[in-house]
Amino acid sequence: MPAKKKIKDIMHKGVITCSPDVPVQEVVRVVADTDVHAIIVVHPPESVVAGIISHIDLLHLYGKDLLECTAADIMTTDVVDIGIDRTVTEAVQLMLEKGIHRLLVTEDTPDGKKPIGVVSTTDIIRDMRGTRWSWYMA
Repeated sequence: MPAKKKIKDIMHKGVITCSPDVPVQEVVRVVADTDVHAIIVVHPPESVVAGIISHIDLLHLYGKDLLECTAADIMTTDVVDIGIDRTVTEAVQLMLEKGIHRLLVTEDTPDGKKPIGVVSTTDIIRDMRGTRWSWYMA
């Protein structure tokens, strides 16, 4: 039953992270070289979530000196996340409510939330591929 499918069944496992003090020039290099859409900023040594840097966050720096700021200067600290055992339906509702394209998948630890993956609109749409659709032509 699709409504009960879990995030862990469709998510991308693993994330690319950086510490808050990493120069933005390095963040840009990693994003460009890996074709990821977001870098997760974590507090060392526990690797708990501090923030996220998306393509849009980087676009705000176009034409500026990338050596003048760090990941902490541009990261979004209000990270929208979801647990691995939550349902895909819950993820869809959260994405629609927040108007976002991806959710960080986290696990709770005594130190804070640890990033373990990402679920995106693309992951969900690919999962929908097996759903039976009725097409009507006018």
